[in-house]
Amino acid sequence: MKHLLLTSVTIAALTAPALAQSNQSEMRNGERHLTPKDKSTQNEYANLIQSRAIEMGFFSWSVPQKSEGADHANRPRQVSDCNGHDAEYRPAHDFSGSDDWRLSNIGISKAFIYEWMAYGNAIAAQECTCETLRADWEDAIAAFDTLVKGIENFKIYTTVPHRVRNEIKRDYDQMCDLGMTID
Repeated sequence: MKHLLLTSVTIAALTAPALAQSNQSEMRNGERHLTPKDKSTQNEYANLIQSRAIEMGFFSWSVPQKSEGADHANRPRQVSDCNGHDAEYRPAHDFSGSDDWRLSNIGISKAFIYEWMAYGNAIAAQECTCETLRADWEDAIAAFDTLVKGIENFKIYTTVPHRVRNEIKRDYDQMCDLGMTID
């Protein structure tokens, strides 16, 4: 038991700097800018996806200033809480039970990209409503195709979209919560 505890503590200590670095961001001129993962910690294809995502603008977005007149208690907590999305959109969790890992990773990645765009639209509108929490499905598909063009390893498709989606959702949540604080 003692050996297991020491091993767990050692692993946590070794991975903490890498995890902290992967979730770093800074605010400049009213925009959040995510810190890219160090290229030495990823393979060439993961670096390619990350570079493409940066070029496409997925590593920066406007930071919400305030959310006036929002119904904080009844706001949509996530994109999938709303109706009216493109019929092809499915939330990422809908793919978790799939037996085909390739199709699952592709679907999850497309969902994360769509959701990133939807959260960005809500932040730009400074509103926490289902009307603003939408995006263009075709744009999300085109972005996915650009990100993974020429990359056969579907296992790395979700990494960057998942990270950027979670970070922009954090800003959306802060904007839409009563005790909003922007860090």
